Formats: sequence, C-alpha cells, structure tokens
Amino acid sequence: MLRMTIPVTRPFTGDEEKNATAEVVESGWLTQGPRVTEFENKVASYVGASHAIATTSCTTSLQLALELCNITPGDEVILPSYTWIATANVIRMVGAQPVFVDIDLDTMNISPAALKGAITKKTRAILPVHQFGLPADLDAISEIAKPHGITIVEDAACAIGSSYKNQPVGGLGNITCFSFHPRKVITTGEGGMLVTEDENMARSARILLNHGASVSDIAKHKADTVEALLAEEFCEVGYNYRMTNLQGALGVVQMDRLAFILAARNEKAELYSDAFAKLPFVIPPETPKYATPNWQSYAVRICDECPVDRNTVAQRLLNVGIACRPAYMACHVQPEYRGMVSDTNLPNTMKALQSLLILPLYPQMTEAEQSYVIKALSDATSE
Repeated sequence: MLRMTIPVTRPFTGDEEKNATAEVVESGWLTQGPRVTEFENKVASYVGASHAIATTSCTTSLQLALELCNITPGDEVILPSYTWIATANVIRMVGAQPVFVDIDLDTMNISPAALKGAITKKTRAILPVHQFGLPADLDAISEIAKPHGITIVEDAACAIGSSYKNQPVGGLGNITCFSFHPRKVITTGEGGMLVTEDENMARSARILLNHGASVSDIAKHKADTVEALLAEEFCEVGYNYRMTNLQGALGVVQMDRLAFILAARNEKAELYSDAFAKLPFVIPPETPKYATPNWQSYAVRICDECPVDRNTVAQRLLNVGIACRPAYMACHVQPEYRGMVSDTNLPNTMKALQSLLILPLYPQMTEAEQSYVIKALSDATSE
C-alpha cells in the first residue's frame, strides 16, 4: 500500500475565509467590531441562547463564568480529571479548589455517581466537560446539583454543534463556554464564546472582558458627541479578553459551514465505527441515546487483550505517516495537581489514560485515507 501522510485534523477553510478577513483588513477595523457581533448573533441563534459573548478562548470564557458566578477562595468546584488542563486551571485562577472525580469509561465524561459522592458543603459549581464533542449526561448532573443550589458551567470547548436530547449544547439554560481553536469543529484561530440566558451576566461579561470599561469599543466608534466619548468609566478591574474583528469574520463564515462540517464528520465517524467493530482489539466510541456528538475527535480504546500496548500501537501508526494522539490528559497526575487525589480513586480515568487513542478525522478526509488508517490500525494491533 502506498504510504500516506495523514494529519490528526485539518481546519476546513477556503476562499470565503480569505475574502472575509481581507475585507476586515481593508476596513481598518481590526479588533472587536461588527463582525464579532455578527458571529455572536449566529452562535446565539444556532444554540438557542439569549446571549453569546465572544472572548479570546474557552479558557478565558470559563474564567469569566466562574467569576460571574461569584466563585471565590474557599469554594470547591467539581470536574473530571480527564480533561484538558485549562478546565482545572480556571478554578485556581479564581482562587477556588478543584475537586477531581472519575469518568464513565463508555462516554469519557464525568460519572454522575462519582459526582454525587464528591458533593460537600463547600461545593459551589460543577464543570462537566463534553469530551471529544460528546455531551455529558446533563439531566443526571442537574438532578444532583439542583437540590444543593450548585451552579453548572458547561465546558463545551469541543462541543459546538453537538446536541443533548435534540437540544443544541449551549441552549439548555446553563452557562456554556465554547472554543474555536483549530482542533475544534469550527475555528477562528484562537477564540472562545460564553453563552448565557442571564442578561445581567452577559452585560457584566462584556464589561469584564474589555478592561472593566462601561462603554464598548463599538459604542465609542459610533459616538458622535464629545459627551458620548467622555462617558466611559472603569468601575472594576477587568481584562483584555476581546475577540478581534478578523476572528469574528472567520467565525461568521465558519458558522455558515457548520451544517456541512457536522454531516461530513458524522459520515466519516460511521465509516470508522463500522470498520473498527470488526477489529478484535479495538473498542470504538459509544454514543448514548441522549447524545448527538459533533465528532470533534474520534477516539478508540485499545483493549487489554491486545498483544501490544496502546503506546506501541500509536508508534506503529506514526511510523506509517498517521498522526494520532495517545490518551488525552488526567489533570490529577500533572505536577501542579499531583497528590490531590489518588489514582485508585479514579480507575476509569487511569484506564482511559493508558488505553485511549485519537485517530485522524476531518471533513476533507478521503475514503482512501480512512481505509489507510483502518488497515494500519488493524496491522498495528497485531502481534
């Protein structure tokens, strides 16, 4: 078989993105601006949320969300250890204590049973992560959180376009944060979005992300009196978490592509799953009935009976030109958080850490490329 070089992902962009960003450059309005507003409106409309606030990243969106929920030092925030480090870091950024719990091995998402056992009098928030674009079981999480008055902030970094019980992630009433990094389903290079139903929270978020300014850049651009220009005040310490107009332009075009991207990813995920179900040592991902994933990543598990371990499988794929990502991350084993919880308390997390493998998947992927990956994985899991 002819050797191929296959990346783990590839952003789906083209002339439309080039033209949209060129128009912004020519306009001279490079930061914030009308294209950001248009992007926000498209996201809010798509997910069914009242407010969408663009930021520099999902990380900064999550930080803002926790601040706006008044999470402070001494509070505890529960999250899965099996997530990107930013989910834990934002809790530390606001001075609170991360509490790591285990995942469900079938979904790679937070285990409701483990979550329930971690609730204390100090628990103020839960950060469920929609891992690989597969929604966590939000109803089960809500049933645990509501009696205690605990806030849910969804880390939907990977989940734009995913649905929970036929409702788009982001439109279920919780504060939700998205990422538009190039590894995600749509991209603005870097960038994030906070969506909420709370008008006061949305207003406060816009102030905080703009240095604490009471007047937005767009309002200043539109000002036609000296009085309007002098109306700006800074009543609190804020940040520079503003999305650029260039990124907004990218986001507008990417949102217009989203339906096609989701359909293409789903088609390719189905092809993979049908093929991998026939391989003896590969466990394809499961999709619960309540979830419609966007297939941000396609992750398989290498089972215990495989004659070689996951790392050997990954190396064999790399040797034939196939990019892959072994495991993901367990925050509790990282130096910053090591010792906070024992590995034995998170058995599924450790199992995933040792057995999971992310394979290439992107809209432009050809059937020949997928066949190459399928054959290579079959060979790599053999003696």
